[in-house]
Amino acid sequence: MATKNKKQKTETETETKTETKNMETEVIQMEHNTGITNQSGLSIDAADIDIPRINIVQKTSDIPAPIGSVVIDKQHVIQDAEEVRQVMVISALKGWREDIPYDDDGIPKIAYSREDADRIAAESDYGILEFAEITLLFKQPEGDDNEEAYPFPIGDHQYAMGRINVAKDAYRQTYKRLATFAAFNKTTPLQGRLWNFSAGLISKGKYSWYAPSLSVSPEAPDPAVIEFTQSFVA
Repeated sequence: MATKNKKQKTETETETKTETKNMETEVIQMEHNTGITNQSGLSIDAADIDIPRINIVQKTSDIPAPIGSVVIDKQHVIQDAEEVRQVMVISALKGWREDIPYDDDGIPKIAYSREDADRIAAESDYGILEFAEITLLFKQPEGDDNEEAYPFPIGDHQYAMGRINVAKDAYRQTYKRLATFAAFNKTTPLQGRLWNFSAGLISKGKYSWYAPSLSVSPEAPDPAVIEFTQSFVA
């Protein structure tokens, strides 16, 4: 079972703290696409799209779910600890933020360009931490009747969509692997492959916690899903 002390909380729960303070956080240079075409005639831009959060439950989490499980919107367990599921990577956005200790009441400044990250670093009393926001698509498994967890119809199947915030070990095991694939596969986009997603146990000394991991598979998503990603703007 995962165990953490105050030091480990800093490494594994800063992401959650940042999410809850998102409305207050100073965000620098992040552009959104606008004017989303839709059949309902609504005036929609990217800021109107509400993508639920993906959380990996830790021992100190306030989510009533098994430790290590993957939860969407803090209510739907869609994956067990150490279980591997194929997902589609919809988008991945890299950023930098102040590495403020978990128990500090300060609000981290965030940048989405190297130039602004360097400026924050020059003015900050804290270190600068790389992080990423990764949006994933989960296909509803056969026999799973939790329709509320998989509300998005694409092609002939239902899907769950969620966004996970990753930093430190989680960043290395997810975003860096996506970036490495993109660098060496110039003709194949991230969305052109299915990815193996899991929440695995990491141990360092007497401390342990669960962190997400992505690895590429040789399989391609359904054509309808690939088409969906071409119009996805959130």
